[in-house]
Amino acid sequence: MRILDRYVIRNFLYSALMWFIVFMVLRTVADLFINMDEFAKLDKDLGQKLRVVFNYYALQQLVYFTELGGVIIVASAAFSLAMMNRTNELTAILASGVSLRRVVVPIVICAVMLSGLIVLDQEVLMPPNAPRLAMDRDDPLGESIFSVRMVSDGTGAIWFSDRYSPTDQVMRRPVANVRDELGRPLVMLSGESGHLVSGGVMFDKGQMSPLSEGTSGWDKQPKWNAIHTNLTPDRLIQLSGQQREGEAPVSNVRAEDESLGLLLEAERFVPDAYRPLTLRTGELVNVVFTFRTLDGRTAAVFKADSARWTLDESRPGKGYWSMNARMFYPSDLTHEDLQLRQSSRWVEYLSTAELTRLADLKRLPDLDRAVLTRHIRFTEPLNNLIMLLLALPFILSRERNIKASAAMCLLIVGLFYAFIYISRYMGLPPALAAWLPAIVFGPVSVVMIDTIKT
Repeated sequence: MRILDRYVIRNFLYSALMWFIVFMVLRTVADLFINMDEFAKLDKDLGQKLRVVFNYYALQQLVYFTELGGVIIVASAAFSLAMMNRTNELTAILASGVSLRRVVVPIVICAVMLSGLIVLDQEVLMPPNAPRLAMDRDDPLGESIFSVRMVSDGTGAIWFSDRYSPTDQVMRRPVANVRDELGRPLVMLSGESGHLVSGGVMFDKGQMSPLSEGTSGWDKQPKWNAIHTNLTPDRLIQLSGQQREGEAPVSNVRAEDESLGLLLEAERFVPDAYRPLTLRTGELVNVVFTFRTLDGRTAAVFKADSARWTLDESRPGKGYWSMNARMFYPSDLTHEDLQLRQSSRWVEYLSTAELTRLADLKRLPDLDRAVLTRHIRFTEPLNNLIMLLLALPFILSRERNIKASAAMCLLIVGLFYAFIYISRYMGLPPALAAWLPAIVFGPVSVVMIDTIKT
């Protein structure tokens, strides 16, 4: 590396560090000044409030760096070159026979490296902290109760709840609409409360309501205290190989009711004494009723210590399994998912790999926005480089003073910035909205760099 390259890089990195501190402090102070009242609402003493404010903004620096990284790069390059121009160092470089384009090369390389740090921030540092980044300023610890609206999980279920307690991780009156791969409704699960547990959600007093076609067998909805099925005690005894009059307990019970998509499993079945001309009764011990959807996925699991066959007085000749069960739905829904979705910007806190996975699973209520965010991850480093190339010719110009050059530089960068956000929010297709600024201004930046007089 030549002495000139080291000198230019040292000046650029010094300027970058200075502008990083300046922009981060200004961004933090401005946000704190505007939202001071929200932190004041916290029911804590002064020392605890200051600690909460410090922790909140310390974490938010990850977000601020992605927002202001491109501006920091341009400001650093402009400041370092302007100082070299002011002290006539650029004149000395030209006098030695070195082209000004040669001075630009180490700055561009450093800009690319700083853009890599921004990408590292987005892909590595922000995703693990996404739930904390999504916290509101008046609830930085994530303790406030909130409602759940259209939160999807990896199984295709859409979750609703009018009240979720983060401290207990319990949803009140949860509803889950389970869908197939094409988004068609299959079943609806509901209950008085839903507890987030390892591997899914446990419902108190839960019930399952079929929503799909071809469910003529569902004359009664399965629920926590009663499951109507054709798997009667007589049927279980018959499957065990006994005669109808048999009274021996049946171990390791396993039977299917195909009309309901039901699998019954129990440690054992203890039949009551046989009485001719009456319906057989009995009791299941450690029983699990597993219901499956039309596409073969688990819809709900009812678990109970015991279940007793009870005669249905409203339907002569019929009965049901009476029990006190808890309904379980296997899901990858987590406490962090629910908290993250409360932020309107939660998609921006995910890594590109996570965005792609959620898009493939159709777990995003606004797919276009997610696709746009994914394209922006690729175009943002390119936009930062284009913005730098647009600004450099004005700083390196020897035909105007520093103030005029700075004003022109600020104007062209501002126009490019405005064009970026107008493209993203004017309703264009996601791919075009993300790539249009690079398509329009990329050739312009190359032409402007070529106009530098050396």
